Amino acid sequence: MNVAILGCGGMGRLHAQMAVDCGQKVSVCADTVRPAAIRLAKEFGARAVNDPESAIMAKDVDIVVITTPTTTHEALVATAAAAGKHIFCEKPFARTSAQCRRAIAAARKGGVNLFVGHVVRYFQEFECLRAQVQSGAIGEPGWAKLYRGGIYPGAPGSWFRDYDQSGGVTLDCMIHDLDWLRYVFGEPERIYCQALMRKAPTQMDYSQVTMRMKSGLIATVIGTWAHPSGFKVKVEICGESGMLQFDSTDAPFRAEARQTAAGPTMIVPSNPVSVSPYQLEWQDFINWIEGKSLPRVTARDALRAVEMAEAALKSAAKRQPVTV
Repeated sequence: MNVAILGCGGMGRLHAQMAVDCGQKVSVCADTVRPAAIRLAKEFGARAVNDPESAIMAKDVDIVVITTPTTTHEALVATAAAAGKHIFCEKPFARTSAQCRRAIAAARKGGVNLFVGHVVRYFQEFECLRAQVQSGAIGEPGWAKLYRGGIYPGAPGSWFRDYDQSGGVTLDCMIHDLDWLRYVFGEPERIYCQALMRKAPTQMDYSQVTMRMKSGLIATVIGTWAHPSGFKVKVEICGESGMLQFDSTDAPFRAEARQTAAGPTMIVPSNPVSVSPYQLEWQDFINWIEGKSLPRVTARDALRAVEMAEAALKSAAKRQPVTV
């Protein structure tokens, strides 16, 4: 199948490579910043355009990959669905849950497969943790703590630094862990969040969520864009008969992307395994298109993750718990 990449930054390049590694062909690279489209197109033997809609409508495109700013996702999903193209959309699914619902409806109407890249479900370390929980290795789990943090993404003027577009670290980064907690422990009940809630771009963001799941488990989730360099992930899960731990500083993983003269402006986590978790999610997506299996993550899951992040932001603004 032929793939169009919409958004030719670090994540666009990553997904272009994963598509090729899964036997697909990158045929079009689109970015409103034309030099970015040209660079990626040259690397993958594709043609470059600066209009995403023209890439979507190209006759030789079967799959559309959306790695553009979060606020553009809904419109691009709707256009691709109307054109009958399958869709791989980076997380967060959209900026609001209402946008997610409209995107799901558009994909359903167009009869296309809509996949959202919640890649943490494919990380081998996290799958091992989930398997241990489900096997009863630590008994009934009662508490979990997840930490995820890195550098402040994007160069000055980047859309990441406009919280109306990105939602800050709570929506753009912490959403990985909110989704994973629901994946492992079921539906959330209440969320309480404390966050910086900056009104203007600042070289720092921090958010902490305390969440009660319907199962009774209590979870603490910390997201930060305050590291001077690098990327870290930590997980602790306590049960009635044991504890599980993972710390990426003990088994480092890091892949830098979107370099500037001053250094990296985005860090994409990876790990030293034979098959990248990003490739695993692509294989899952392709298998779904080919009718071989259902995907590990659905658009409904991605919607629920946005709803949880929205609840966290609402809680931070109101300074009180919010029922999910």
